[in-house]
Amino acid sequence: MPMNEQKFRQRASVTFGRPSSRKFKSGSGAGIGSIGACFDGCFSALMAFPTENPGASVAYPEPKPLEPLTPCISWEALEPERKVGVKHVEVGSATKECSVGWVNQDAKAACAGKNCDGSLFFCVFDGHGKNGHEVSAVAAERLPAYLAAQPGGPLAGPTRAIEAAFRKTDEDIYQALGPKVEYSGSTGVAVVMDPISRVLHVGNVGDSRAVLGQYSPDGRSPRWNARALTTDLKPDLPDERERIELSGGTVMALEGDDGTDVGPARVWDSVAREKPGLAVSRSLGDGASRCLGVIAEPVVTMHQLQPMDRFLLIATDGLWDSLGNEQAVRITSRYLERNLPHVAIKALIEAVRREEGGQLVDDTTIILVVF
Repeated sequence: MPMNEQKFRQRASVTFGRPSSRKFKSGSGAGIGSIGACFDGCFSALMAFPTENPGASVAYPEPKPLEPLTPCISWEALEPERKVGVKHVEVGSATKECSVGWVNQDAKAACAGKNCDGSLFFCVFDGHGKNGHEVSAVAAERLPAYLAAQPGGPLAGPTRAIEAAFRKTDEDIYQALGPKVEYSGSTGVAVVMDPISRVLHVGNVGDSRAVLGQYSPDGRSPRWNARALTTDLKPDLPDERERIELSGGTVMALEGDDGTDVGPARVWDSVAREKPGLAVSRSLGDGASRCLGVIAEPVVTMHQLQPMDRFLLIATDGLWDSLGNEQAVRITSRYLERNLPHVAIKALIEAVRREEGGQLVDDTTIILVVF
């Protein structure tokens, strides 16, 4: 298999396995399948997991126009007094270079509500599948607007606001795209910043990340350290695997042409490993994975900013699959020490390109927030 194709199959967030010719003999498991299906259906109902037949197709309504929402104000258009607590915001995005005619499937937002509570929003979304770029575009437009529209503002109940915004955005994606969402979706990280109390509220589905760069002037070398505010939500995490398997899904790596496992653990509808092959356990969209235990509910965390917290990197996995957290923070710090945040973004993308042998194998989107 050519290197680019091999990297794609290992790195892709969603991929189909090769058609299987496996036949299961009745003496070695056919009965178990029917018993398992009955058990899964009953247990799923009790546990509020998705229902009935995990292998069945999902019925999608035709796409419908979305209800209008008050759009947020972009970071560039915000009044200076709305930017209190943030010295600089830099945003950059680079398109995958190993596929001719590829459309960047990432989307991002750095903004605030028009008549909100002073909170600031920083979000990245990493689409996957044939229509992933449409999913991430809907998410980048709708999720910040839902945050701003929360009664009393998102800071009145940050966890509730973030959970509601993800849920409503996911519903909008299904409404806007209809059948196109079956094998397309997006990861997402949304950061709600309270600039007065200096608190970050972070919601995450999938494997994009938010990572703090912390400076310790009296610490041992290196002076800069990374602190992750998110955890990559992968199918083989114990709690995630349990939910998926109780919902009728199977967690296994892609089977290579030689029969060996290739790349990360993925979500499949059976041990035949044919579809959907999703490499995350939570996402927006991904209709075929919904009845397999993949959910759009974010994991929400909170961080009180400290004097050592100097900047925040929010990025899609195009960055993190090539550079570790510590490496990304060290590269960024070199340019921030010279007051060159715009160069820091370019340096990160170039470092990814070098790690990948001279060309980007995935879309890479980064938001840098300097405190």
